[in-house]
Amino acid sequence: MTGTYDRIARFYDVDMARNMAFDDAGFYAQQCAGRAGPVLELGCGSGRILLRLLQSGLDAYGADASTGMLDELARKARAAALPLRAARMDVRQLAWRPGFATILCPYSLITYMVGADDASRMLAEVRRLLAPDGVFIVDAFVPKPLVAHDEFRVDYTRPFADGTLVREKRVQPVDAAVNRIERRYRVMDAQGRVRDEVTVAETLRPFTPAALQAVVAGAGLVPFATWWDYGTRAAADGAQFFTLAARVADGARD
Repeated sequence: MTGTYDRIARFYDVDMARNMAFDDAGFYAQQCAGRAGPVLELGCGSGRILLRLLQSGLDAYGADASTGMLDELARKARAAALPLRAARMDVRQLAWRPGFATILCPYSLITYMVGADDASRMLAEVRRLLAPDGVFIVDAFVPKPLVAHDEFRVDYTRPFADGTLVREKRVQPVDAAVNRIERRYRVMDAQGRVRDEVTVAETLRPFTPAALQAVVAGAGLVPFATWWDYGTRAAADGAQFFTLAARVADGARD
């Protein structure tokens, strides 16, 4: 995953950042504002959410495995005169000290935990780093039936720099639990000529809402609140994202 995001960091704001149809950054800023103490965002990337937290006056920090994405974050933080408080870390082995009032795992980061114990290792770190009354908030896209295809299909064409960015995608199952997604990016100049091309692949493990609650509870965290589409939808019908908040269970703290 690290290499993938290093290669597409320059596209991210035009690409995946624009694919989020909801104000999840505002939702997370609101959730954090109600609790005193520092905030940690896992998978902070180029700062789509972290910068919003900082702009809200929160004592926010970030961790991400991609140097390219963190470079983009640093550039944007400088431009906005905001403090840069993020580090390159594996979310399964974090070097921060305990004491966070809120830890966020946004934009389906948990679906990248495809190894047998990846999610449990990350959640063990969350449990270790939370303050005694701290809150963990995690979201995941609501899985839809997989439509696999062997050929690349165009996702979109969007303005980029002085030309356009074309993204194509193909999806295939790896096994019953994991999917492989390949994305091909073509940077086109104003005359429609290919100026650059990047192809990346990643594997994802979708979590149903029930599975997400189960893996969180299995890590010694007790879910106490849930939302559909970041609080914009009252019920599951038609929802694209599921979010839950949890606290460390009594007796589960390391």
